[in-house]
Amino acid sequence: MSRQTFLEPFNAKTMSYAEVARTFVPSTKFTQLAGAWNSVLVGPRGGGKTTLLKMLSVEGQEAWAGPVSEPYKKTLGYTGIYVPSDIAWGTMLESLQEAGQDERVVTLFSQAAFVTHVLLAVAAGIERHVSRHPPLRPQHVALPEGASNLPTQAELERVIASIAVMWRVKPVSLSSASLVDALRLRLLDIKQDAHLLAQLGGTVGPSQDYLGMDMLESASQALQAFDATYQRPDHRWCLLLDEFEVAPMHLQKTVLAAMRASGAHKILLKVALAPCGPDLLYEQQSNAPPSQINDVQQVELWYADKAEASDFCQQVFLSRSSSYPALRDKTPTEVFGTSAFAVVDDSGETEQIGLFVPASSKDKKQISDQFQSLAGKDTSFVEFLQRKQIDLSQELGLQPHDPHGNTLRKIAPLVAFRNAYRGKGVGRKRGVKPFNTAYSGWESISAISEGNPRWLIGLVTRIMSQSDLRQFPVPTPQQTSAVQWNCQRYAEMLQAVANEQFGSIKTSTPIYEVLSKIGKYFHDRLVTTNFVEDPPMSFVVDDRVSDDVEHALRIAVNHGAIVCFEAAADVGGFRTLRGKRFRLTYLLAPVFKLPMRKSKSVSLSTILEAKPEAPAEQVVLVPDQGGKWTQEGLWAN
Repeated sequence: MSRQTFLEPFNAKTMSYAEVARTFVPSTKFTQLAGAWNSVLVGPRGGGKTTLLKMLSVEGQEAWAGPVSEPYKKTLGYTGIYVPSDIAWGTMLESLQEAGQDERVVTLFSQAAFVTHVLLAVAAGIERHVSRHPPLRPQHVALPEGASNLPTQAELERVIASIAVMWRVKPVSLSSASLVDALRLRLLDIKQDAHLLAQLGGTVGPSQDYLGMDMLESASQALQAFDATYQRPDHRWCLLLDEFEVAPMHLQKTVLAAMRASGAHKILLKVALAPCGPDLLYEQQSNAPPSQINDVQQVELWYADKAEASDFCQQVFLSRSSSYPALRDKTPTEVFGTSAFAVVDDSGETEQIGLFVPASSKDKKQISDQFQSLAGKDTSFVEFLQRKQIDLSQELGLQPHDPHGNTLRKIAPLVAFRNAYRGKGVGRKRGVKPFNTAYSGWESISAISEGNPRWLIGLVTRIMSQSDLRQFPVPTPQQTSAVQWNCQRYAEMLQAVANEQFGSIKTSTPIYEVLSKIGKYFHDRLVTTNFVEDPPMSFVVDDRVSDDVEHALRIAVNHGAIVCFEAAADVGGFRTLRGKRFRLTYLLAPVFKLPMRKSKSVSLSTILEAKPEAPAEQVVLVPDQGGKWTQEGLWAN
């Protein structure tokens, strides 16, 4: 079996627009992003940033078919130009710095490469429009239908010549295709000049007239002239800048600052960033950063609560299930069944209603067996039952209208995990096979995916590859085996993650080491100490946590390993993690033997400074007159 991480085969960056559009599912996040405003799209790796930006491009819109697409196509109000990232922006900067070049020269060259890269995408957008709407030629005696606003060939050539002068390029002919070719040559020239400058030294010569060009102004003026030629002066364009966290810091500062001024101009900006990028480690010196209130719409691709992502996961599954004939017309619940142990978080009860279908008789018996087994070896759990007046001799109902239904549903996963890993001795754990039952069923699979489409597709694909596609629901062992495999590969990826990102986030603390300490602390609190209804399963990054650990967590955030409960106050993500509440991603729950819930929080410093686990105190229960609450009499009718 390949050790390739399951994240890799589903990267929209390498897929065609038609492939991306074929199974695209518009979410509330897409609606927030799509409007005619400046946007910052923040999300971890695999969160769907590239997919969303590609679907806003003119190519993505043309490839997207079906009734769902029509409302978006009618209201988009701009032509989207997708601009992929280019590692040359950073490598060029590094090579010039290593050669000892002046910082101003370094900035000029990396900015020139970026601006040319953007202009190349703009020129490709112009070429696409011209190919769809070719100019009128002298032989046209009568105008084609709908061609009243088309320019003549001479008018188009004049605007191409004008744009070439603005951009300081010399196309071999006055055509949009030649303009694209000239910019490709310009990009090669910049890289060659930077390489020679780094290797041979010297100074910037006057012939390098591509230096110092302004990205927004250069693109805006060119598109203004082009649209005037096509008699649509009010038309707007949108630059879709993907993976912009790889750009040098000064470029990010330039683009983010431009958002404050571009709202009423020809060009909108939509920028995709990692949640913790280098742009958030500096304070802008001259211009204030853009505001989420006045300048940009910030869209964050993570879900602190399962309820928010549940419907999106179902739609993603249905969009892909046509690839498997055996799955057509089947709901994800029919394919994977329901989870025996409900996935519950601490959001409002109203959000929880409807997430969990009524438990089957089999599930009820399984849950009842877990409760009785734990009560037989854990006196602190018996005390909890006594305090809550829960009688295990009665049938356990998990619906809100059942007696103690809310409490039983909430603690059912805790009871099962505690029972699986707790030995008969006081506060002791026992060595058993992993308790994987909680990670099967559609509710659990969708929760583990965190609403991350690439993760969900990877989980479903792995399960389907292990199934004969004849028995539904897919047997639990096949589900849990596939889920465990994917989660272990994700953990291995985190263990191999570099301790430096973007040249500015550096730590000497291994990222996975911090995550492991957090996971072990939660597992120990769940299994060895006295039973409580709400053990801590989330943490707050407090001021006692070192900067080194905080930087390790920043890298973890960028990989989706921890999920924040709060929206980022700063444009572009988190300037600091301190004071923020997080939980481990549910993708690590099977690895650290945890239920999928967030529960109450504890300070991170408490976790990192925790001493080896102490056994739970022995609880001595005093039976009532009927002996009902003694362990011997607990099951009596």
